[in-house]
Amino acid sequence: MVSQVRNAVLIIGGQGEFGQFLQQDILPILGIGNVVTIERETPREEHARLLQQARHILLATPLAGYAELACDLVYRCRGLQQPTTLWLIPSVQAGVWRAVTATLEIVGNALLSAVFAHPMYGPNGFRATESEARTFQNILTATHEGARHPLAKEVDQLSKTFRDKFNITTTIAFDPEEHDRLTAYSQGLSYCVGSLMFERLEFDRILAEQMPELHHSFHANHDLILDFLRINAYMPQVTAAFADSWRQTNERTYEDLLLAFGRADMALNRGNDSPIPTKWYQKLRTAAYKLVQ
Repeated sequence: MVSQVRNAVLIIGGQGEFGQFLQQDILPILGIGNVVTIERETPREEHARLLQQARHILLATPLAGYAELACDLVYRCRGLQQPTTLWLIPSVQAGVWRAVTATLEIVGNALLSAVFAHPMYGPNGFRATESEARTFQNILTATHEGARHPLAKEVDQLSKTFRDKFNITTTIAFDPEEHDRLTAYSQGLSYCVGSLMFERLEFDRILAEQMPELHHSFHANHDLILDFLRINAYMPQVTAAFADSWRQTNERTYEDLLLAFGRADMALNRGNDSPIPTKWYQKLRTAAYKLVQ
């Protein structure tokens, strides 16, 4: 259903896992009911009409090709004549931020602004009652304001609402480059375990038994994990640290996997807690450190 009032939230990629999660678990609790989507099968001639009626546009497409789609979206919004906010939420931020801010400068629509953020939660974990709830946060790495569309008020209001409704905080402590480095050392390290699970059937079986929630989540996010490993510029040192630690084990058991994870984590994070932990990083880290104590 499409409203004619220009207050809709438009989700590009609304049928994907995260897009559905937003529509089912987040937006209704935020009191947002006017939601429209653009999918791959949406006729191109309908895009302009949907963009015209949207006050907020959220790009929830896969990580691969995200920057290209985001820049294309800016061009498609250049003729909009009312304030419009683009919400760009990739798990790797720096390249998207550089590309989109440059494109916004080229397009020059003073009513078009963008928020760059990484929601550190999803369908497999976001409730305040979960043991890893402290890892659920919004990492707001940057904004780009059009001259006639300031963002401070709406960003502050949304941050307060997330805190009040979900106990999810919003931090502005990290810029896009810092975000990518720190998430490589936490989220990316956990994805090294996922990559091993994808490659070796025996570890797929082991993790299905030992960490069934992680096993399910990693399979559900198979493409995202491989894209993150490939796209995040800080992953080469992470994969090298994990590979070196893995070679120091017998490469056969669940304990070997945890030992490799723990050693790589110590090499990368020097025994310090990650400033941007994720649910699965925290679970693996806790299990690894119990093993060595």
